[in-house]
Amino acid sequence: MIRAIKGLLGGLALALALSACASWNVDVSKLQLGMEPEAVQEAIGKPFTIRASKVYEGEEWSEVWEYLPPVFTWTPKTYWVYFQNGKVVQWGEPGDFSGSPAAAVKEYNPTKSSR
Repeated sequence: MIRAIKGLLGGLALALALSACASWNVDVSKLQLGMEPEAVQEAIGKPFTIRASKVYEGEEWSEVWEYLPPVFTWTPKTYWVYFQNGKVVQWGEPGDFSGSPAAAVKEYNPTKSSR
């Protein structure tokens, strides 16, 4: 009987330890179009890696940051944040990207008035 109670308490302790390590995914609700890289890092932390980067003619550039889910996440999701010339123009899961982010870039206008 004491052995069973010790096993049960050990199992509960392990479950508690693992659930304490479990966390949620990156909170992309803090992101906004037009944010600069420094503001993104303040809002959701440093990226796991820079997934892609390209410099175009005329000093334009783009970059994709990748955020991986924390260890022991119940519903792991990877997120990408797409920058064009130092401003966020798109973010989401890798499958959300159409393969041609240029369409989202063309729609973005920092001086666009709200309706």
